[in-house]
Amino acid sequence: MSKNVTNEMPVATDEMFTGPLGEMVNELDEYTEGSNVGVLVTLLAGFSAALGQGPNVATGKGSMPLSFWPVLVGPTGVGRKGTATGIAMKVITSGLGAFGLNNVIYGCPATGLGFAAELSERAIRNVSAPLMFVEEEMDTFVSNAKRDTKIGTYLRKAWDGATINHRTSQTDLIIMKPHVSIVGHIQPRNWGAISGSKDATGGTYNRFFPVWVYQSKKLPVFSTKSPDEAIEKLGNRFRQMVNFAQEITDVTVPAKVAKVFESKHREICDALTTGNEALGQYTERAMAYMIRLAGLYALADKRQEVSVKDFDAALALITYMVSTVTYTLPEAEATGDDIPARILAFIQEAGDDGVTSTEVARKFQKVRAAEIRAITDACEQVKTSKLRSEGGRPATLFTWVEAEEESKIDNSPADRMKITEETTDALFAVA
Repeated sequence: MSKNVTNEMPVATDEMFTGPLGEMVNELDEYTEGSNVGVLVTLLAGFSAALGQGPNVATGKGSMPLSFWPVLVGPTGVGRKGTATGIAMKVITSGLGAFGLNNVIYGCPATGLGFAAELSERAIRNVSAPLMFVEEEMDTFVSNAKRDTKIGTYLRKAWDGATINHRTSQTDLIIMKPHVSIVGHIQPRNWGAISGSKDATGGTYNRFFPVWVYQSKKLPVFSTKSPDEAIEKLGNRFRQMVNFAQEITDVTVPAKVAKVFESKHREICDALTTGNEALGQYTERAMAYMIRLAGLYALADKRQEVSVKDFDAALALITYMVSTVTYTLPEAEATGDDIPARILAFIQEAGDDGVTSTEVARKFQKVRAAEIRAITDACEQVKTSKLRSEGGRPATLFTWVEAEEESKIDNSPADRMKITEETTDALFAVA
């Protein structure tokens, strides 16, 4: 590769491919050289677009729309961006028929007026129809957007589902309830160039969700099995998922799931995306995306309620997105603030059995034993005990103690964030 980076290439985890969408990606894998992550995010974007304005995730601060804007970031040729998006789009168009013909647009408009006109053209009584844009030349789109500031404004409104008004002496367009998904392709160096742009800090490009893609394998040119039968089967399955989701208004998060979200997913997400200005520009909306993605995973599984597993999958994608940013933008290298939250989550997930200091050290190989101990000592919900020695230094067992078992611990989100800050301070004090 031509780019010189100091960070490691992002690595996809199994959690990302949970549920029916993950199964689709796995079934398509034998037919494509494209990245599984690229296929997954394209399917998610198509699913989010086809749902329309109906389903939202209910939160204490209002309803969260489910539009999703991934950008496949990869080098020309070996990135296989078009290959990954292409096979996913075949499933989407096979399953949805008319939607693929009428509501999928290849190429994003170059101006704010063009963007508003595309939405207005398909609107009924000023209410927008759902649209999916596939922009294979995101480099050109970024250049155009720098010349017309309204495109950035309208993109931000579309991501929020807010009314778009385009009024001039010659044009008066009103588009209510816009619902848009965008799949973009871009080279790493050009995505990195956005770092210093006004819209990077103004909130346009941090609404996009960059994911690193790279050729997954080489398939025989003449003897690779045709994917047509698989695409037809998966298209039918995709349509059934959409039909179910379109009947849902509110996707809910049960109280017990919300509790786990606050104590685990939110803390890790916050730790991943804070502490570095360059990184923060691109990950400011990571929390909102985690909620959106969890909602999409739930609906794809034909459920109205979000599960812990859905949040696990969403967090895995968020982690991959952050890794993409730090890989393509070395100046946005993470500070390590996420390490305490990850270690605490690892201990919490072990339940009553706990984990040993040896297991933690193997999981987090770059963290020294003294740093691990500083992190666990700073968290009141981690109980430590010495195991019987079997020769050599005895291992320590770390066990998570829930708030109900320790009355002195306040399990509020504010207190949990305080714990994260204390453990971060402890980590750097030792380092």
